Amino acid sequence: MTHQPKDSSMIARVMLALIASLMGSLAWAQETIVIPQGCTPLATVHQTACNVTTLLTCGDDQRQALSYKKGNLDQVHLFDANWGLQGFLYQANAETRFDLKPGFGETFVLADLIKDGADSEDGIMLFSTRVVKNREFLLRGSYDLTGETVDLDGHVFRKGTLSREMGREGIASSWLGFEFDILVSEELDLFIEGSVVNKAEGRDDFEISQEPQSIRFEGDAGFLASMSEFGCDG
Repeated sequence: MTHQPKDSSMIARVMLALIASLMGSLAWAQETIVIPQGCTPLATVHQTACNVTTLLTCGDDQRQALSYKKGNLDQVHLFDANWGLQGFLYQANAETRFDLKPGFGETFVLADLIKDGADSEDGIMLFSTRVVKNREFLLRGSYDLTGETVDLDGHVFRKGTLSREMGREGIASSWLGFEFDILVSEELDLFIEGSVVNKAEGRDDFEISQEPQSIRFEGDAGFLASMSEFGCDG
């Protein structure tokens, strides 16, 4: 209605600020991260620009990615058992999040991407803050493998891209876009998001550098670390 474009511009501004992750994260930075109850850590990925992400399995039907920047918890991505996106939140403001609306659309399946070289996602994401509850955004994403590979500590990953768009139907000012570099491994059953270009209607694009440099498993130095071994000097 008459207030929708204004609301949508507000949402875009909020999301850009959160995505930039410059508004301060939690004050309880630790050398070793805290694992959520019911979850088991799979691997810790050390990335550029002092980013580090630990991938977890939680029960039989959920995966999580806990991303830390400069030692502070920054983002949490939620996936189903096949690495299909279920939601994401920004821990600096845990009440600001997107959650997939159940029963709508098709989710990404890692095995299909590895088999076919491409896969897709679509559905409805519910945007919520302290003052906005369950505002519907249409979701559409495409996953493609490039044919290239990269070696992380002796483990070969296939390189790819993820293009994701979200927006409110009929409201151009609400549009958000994300262009991720991704790495996938059939042997390890892992999906890793790398550097991302963030886009919003009427705003300049900006990139967050988080290119994977090393992967650590249980027993390795740097497993469950909250500080990356790369880019934390500046």
